[in-house]
Amino acid sequence: MASIYDELTPTWLKNNFLVGVDLTLDDGSDYPEELFTNAIQSSVYYLEHELGIKIDQVTVTKERHDGIEILRSGFFPFRLDKRPIYSISKANIQYGSYEPVELPVAWIQRVSDIHGQIHLIPSKDQLGSYSFHAGIPLIMGDILQPLDYIPGYFNFSYVAGFGHETGTVSISSGSTTAAVTFSTDFIDAEYTVTPTVTVSGSGGAQTLTASASSKTDSGFTLTLSGALNSGNTATISWRASGVPYDLRQAIGLMSAMLPMDTAGDLIAGAGIASISTSMDGLNSSINTTSSATNSGYGARMLSYSKRLKSMLPALRAKYTSMNMGVV
Repeated sequence: MASIYDELTPTWLKNNFLVGVDLTLDDGSDYPEELFTNAIQSSVYYLEHELGIKIDQVTVTKERHDGIEILRSGFFPFRLDKRPIYSISKANIQYGSYEPVELPVAWIQRVSDIHGQIHLIPSKDQLGSYSFHAGIPLIMGDILQPLDYIPGYFNFSYVAGFGHETGTVSISSGSTTAAVTFSTDFIDAEYTVTPTVTVSGSGGAQTLTASASSKTDSGFTLTLSGALNSGNTATISWRASGVPYDLRQAIGLMSAMLPMDTAGDLIAGAGIASISTSMDGLNSSINTTSSATNSGYGARMLSYSKRLKSMLPALRAKYTSMNMGVV
């Protein structure tokens, strides 16, 4: 399974959010990569808890939900614990310690992947040896044993988180485009595609790029920046990330603060706010904004903090779901 950490790497953080920051120790050596990795992972975990979503993909098996008969009239609405929903692989019903009975996956209607909302709507697909062609199935007991409530009756296995896929396509001379189809539909078309083009063949050396267009939740089209020479073939390796740009921006702003806080303390050396040198009547002094209570990159950190703070309400509005209960 692909991971968001294949994309949000220490190099990504340095190139996008730490440009101009001296990321070296007093001896001139680079900061350890673990510093950046820890900052990125901590930021992802924080935003996952803050927004109630899974940013990196996670596989859930046998998540149990109670069976409540009154919900039958609403086609058994469920709000899965992890969201957004990427794919659902299995649904079972199980009465106590009896063997579970597998429900057809076709019964599961994903009403809102972002909010984890699903319903069970029976179709002609069979449940064991019993087939429903119309109406609502009696999956809460028969007329001889009507049941209003069964704890842990339904369980679901699924993958939650934003989509990540990689692949390779080839384009021969005479064509400039190739269609790509995802193995599983993404939540929406708000994903980014990063293509890398390699040209080979008897037509001579060529340097081409590729761009993604016609994006849908099920795939996109790759288009070369120019025509291939006769005899050449373009191999395009691509990575698609379903994590929206605003969410990646929030992760980057938060992740950058730890390296900047460390770098601010080391601008003039660990714990040094000013340096003065005097020799033969010549004086030289360097003063920094670093102090016992202030980081040398404090102004930039404050700017990042304000930007992050302004983004969070919009992210909460987009991803936070409202739960209602009636007693």
